[in-house]
Amino acid sequence: MSKFAKSIFIATGLVVLVYALAVLGLNIYLQSSGLQGRLKSAAESAAGSPINIQGAHYTPWAGFQISGVSLQGKSLPGQPPFLTATSVSFRFSLLALLQGKLVVNELLVRDPALVRLAQKPTPQAADTSPGKSAPAATPVVILVDQPSSGVEITVPEQPSPLLSPKPLVQVKKVRLTNGSAQFLDPKGAQVLSLNGIDLKGNLLPDLSVSGTFRVSKATVGGILYPHSVRGTFRWKQGQLILPDLKADWAGGQIEGSLEREPDNSLVLLVAAEGIQLKMLATDAGLNGDGSRGALSLKGSLEGKGGAPDTFSGSASASVQEARFLPFEPIRQIGELLGIQELQVFELKTAEATFDIRDQKVFVESLKMESDNLILDAEGPIEFDGRLKLRARLHMNEKLRRNLSGLLGGDFKDSEYPGYQQIPFGITGPISRPKSDLLDKLTGFRIGQDVGGLLKNLFKMPQPKKEGASKKAGGN
Repeated sequence: MSKFAKSIFIATGLVVLVYALAVLGLNIYLQSSGLQGRLKSAAESAAGSPINIQGAHYTPWAGFQISGVSLQGKSLPGQPPFLTATSVSFRFSLLALLQGKLVVNELLVRDPALVRLAQKPTPQAADTSPGKSAPAATPVVILVDQPSSGVEITVPEQPSPLLSPKPLVQVKKVRLTNGSAQFLDPKGAQVLSLNGIDLKGNLLPDLSVSGTFRVSKATVGGILYPHSVRGTFRWKQGQLILPDLKADWAGGQIEGSLEREPDNSLVLLVAAEGIQLKMLATDAGLNGDGSRGALSLKGSLEGKGGAPDTFSGSASASVQEARFLPFEPIRQIGELLGIQELQVFELKTAEATFDIRDQKVFVESLKMESDNLILDAEGPIEFDGRLKLRARLHMNEKLRRNLSGLLGGDFKDSEYPGYQQIPFGITGPISRPKSDLLDKLTGFRIGQDVGGLLKNLFKMPQPKKEGASKKAGGN
């Protein structure tokens, strides 16, 4: 081996040795109880709750990584942790470490899972009746027994915001991959579910965060399924702003914005275009066969996150070139009476307005019009999907004449010229609604199980059992 090659070999070996010693020393330093205590203190300070960690290690290619992270938060005993993650990785700035500083170039959280259960509001002891303002917050008072002078009252001093301590760890970038979030009402029913969450953000010197996010699939109330939810976000001191929220939903597009304040109050604005009725019905668990048409809607919602009793808002919707199957009871009535327009809605117009309050969606007005029929309705829909609608069916003279002899005499004058109307109710869950329309149309008490009536009318007679016939012949 030449002298030059030998020198290169020795130099390379020294570099590898120095690098190995540096990695070993850095690994020992990063896994020291002192540094991990600083990291854990910083994380618990930011989260406001103790954090459990299963293990930690360091590699040059992945950085410092802690695994099996769980945060109990305000969850009650026996409930799953508020937040868990498969691992959290820190990519440190080596130059800053040599200077005794903890600077994280990137914080990567893998598989974070958030479960949030809304708590029932607790009654306040203070009198908050009208005309009386709530008492102002008072400082904590510590009572210390003194053997000679009785009791000493000590009021801890509040730290000045101008003298807030510097953060223990400086983070420049944050990433979340394959995250999920579940928001439940006080009864444990799912209100909102988010899956496949990916987020990238930059931390600014004022401790605010801005970046982009994407959610593969969302479930709202168990009946709405938007996907590819995406946009940009800004977060600062508990305020979250999503100024350009977008999503794909049932073949159409959603655009909107969301703003959440530190007190958990939120404002949501949404507009949607091109929502396909067939896909929408299928998502909601209804029969979408033969449906066509596009839905447009816009609306707003305000309230406290996780507290449906505070939600309020409004919405409006319209459908163009609509053709779809109505609720099953109405469709069955159409089959029984031979009314084609009740078997399949072919609508010239369809419009509705809604008001959200008192944990209900109130149908303020709903009107669907075909060539010979007009159906309108109003009333509440519970957040769990239960219906209690007051509806009316308007028939023109042509259709009533064709059904002469089948209809009862309960029709009344309608505000629409040339039509007469009959009121009826729609109740039950949205997936299996019931109606007393057939009773009203025929004037007979038949009940709401139209499907059972049809089966009884058209079922085949059951053959007699052979043993029973022989016994009858013997008698």
